Amino acid sequence: MSENQELRQNWRRNWLCSIQEFSDLKTQRRLWLDPNASNPHYTFVEYMCCYFDGLAVFDDPSALGEHYTVAREQGLVNADEAAAIEPFHAILAAYDAPGKDDYDHQAILADPKWMEVVAAAKSAQAALLPLICDAEERRELMEKSIYAVEAGAKD
Repeated sequence: MSENQELRQNWRRNWLCSIQEFSDLKTQRRLWLDPNASNPHYTFVEYMCCYFDGLAVFDDPSALGEHYTVAREQGLVNADEAAAIEPFHAILAAYDAPGKDDYDHQAILADPKWMEVVAAAKSAQAALLPLICDAEERRELMEKSIYAVEAGAKD
């Protein structure tokens, strides 16, 4: 596998897993609200950082509809995939935690606007699923990662 193929594969895995995490309210409730949880990934702040910073999909915050430009140019997503994810991306980008407190998981999970984010992530999954042929990628988009399963079992 070439370096570019490996980069694409890893980026897409992270991207698809991130979408799945945003869609999974049950896991968010279980892990975000658990006072004994020890894995910092399973927090609102980390979900947001992994998506926006880790994937670098927020090319220009003022340009709705232009968020996946670099990812498209680099062959990480195609135009149909970028279009399918755009509604979710726009809703997530506009989301602010209640009281601007990104660490108040109780308030976030009770926020009707967060429910819109979760619903948009589910819609993105549904829109992306027919566009993705690779079985592993489809699994990453729709199923909890092994890390999420382990975090729930350990914590």
